[in-house]
Amino acid sequence: CVFRSGVCNAENVHVLQEFRKQCKILVAVGACAINGGLPAQRNRLDLRDILAEVYETEGGLARGSHIPNDPELPLPLNKVHPIHEVVLVDYFLPGCPPPADAIWKMLTDLVGGRTPVVKHGLLHYD
Repeated sequence: CVFRSGVCNAENVHVLQEFRKQCKILVAVGACAINGGLPAQRNRLDLRDILAEVYETEGGLARGSHIPNDPELPLPLNKVHPIHEVVLVDYFLPGCPPPADAIWKMLTDLVGGRTPVVKHGLLHYD
């Protein structure tokens, strides 16, 4: 199984844990899954302050706007987490996104019963 997202809310945690139960091998694909990616840039800020700015103080909002508080909405986590902080990850494939050739190499190695070896030449950090 491959997973390509970071973990930023309670629903993500639940889905990832259930997903992991179904996987013989789990590959974290891309910067978001491996280190939280760009969404993790909010980790240095207070979640309450972020929500207040987006839903209450940002210009152009309707009068009386407020932070949503509905049980149907997933509870945001205070921080964005890489998936290895939530479940066991067997392999990591970096990139944003990883190049297609690197993904192909990883998957063909796994399907072929080989330990994946994605060499530096296939990975780019642009």
